[in-house]
Amino acid sequence: MKTNVTLLRTLAPTMAALLLLVAVGCSESTSRKDVASAQDKLQKEQQQTADTVHKGQQDIADAQQRAQEHTVAKPVTPDQPNQPTKEEQKIADTQNNAAEKIAKQKEKEREAAGNLADKQQQFQATQARDAYVKEVETKLADTDKQIDALKTRASNAQGADKDSLNHQVDVMKTQRDMAQKALKDLKSADLANWKNHQEHVRLALRDLDNTMKNVR
Repeated sequence: MKTNVTLLRTLAPTMAALLLLVAVGCSESTSRKDVASAQDKLQKEQQQTADTVHKGQQDIADAQQRAQEHTVAKPVTPDQPNQPTKEEQKIADTQNNAAEKIAKQKEKEREAAGNLADKQQQFQATQARDAYVKEVETKLADTDKQIDALKTRASNAQGADKDSLNHQVDVMKTQRDMAQKALKDLKSADLANWKNHQEHVRLALRDLDNTMKNVR
């Protein structure tokens, strides 16, 4: 039972994020789980870099030790003073090999760090966009209630008042649909471009608000 409770607590943030995504309905999102995964990847690459550096240092030390043992066992004669000995060449090869491996691993670490930075930026953009979408959807829901109230007034009115109210309902519904269409375009846009659609939504809501203020 304790295990099940712990599991539920662990999964709660992920489930909440998924529920928000479903509710908002946007086409592209980056979650806390994505950021955590990128962080884990970077930590693994950092550890791999440290291990690669340590392994390279150990290999070089071993090569130097073998060269020292060979020199003690059999001193090198100066028959080719300008040429490296076989053991010196082995040390140089080991150093070059270690440097190459370390460089490749550091490149992987840089890529992981870059990916983490991207995920963090995308997550912040996701939160900002989703909060804005929720705000707009709340406004549109309130608008629907006002439109329904206006319809009720129109159904109880007569003559010119009825015609005027019905016209106002039609105008409000049209502008409400335009705002909904602008919001839909924003939600389906790439995450990096959602703010390019924000102004269209803002203008549509402004026109809708102005109409609602003039309702009599």
